[in-house]
Amino acid sequence: MEDAIYNDEDILIKEINTGKGKVGIFIYSGHGDPVKHLNYAVSQYVRHEGYNEFIDANMDNPWVRVIIAGLSNIDPSKFNPQIHHL
Repeated sequence: MEDAIYNDEDILIKEINTGKGKVGIFIYSGHGDPVKHLNYAVSQYVRHEGYNEFIDANMDNPWVRVIIAGLSNIDPSKFNPQIHHL
């Protein structure tokens, strides 16, 4: 997994490609408005493709965005806490 920069030196992205879907984790480290910069980066990243965006539940971390493309293509499995954990 490589770091890539999308038209903004203060935005880093980590990508995970599952072959059926793709996850992009954007991190803004600048001093400006993170929402403005990340909105632009996400729009350039997804272009006209459908995607899901996950935002911090407490809305207190505007410096990170998680984008998932192809969510409906990923094969789910039943949750088992014995094997599914960090």
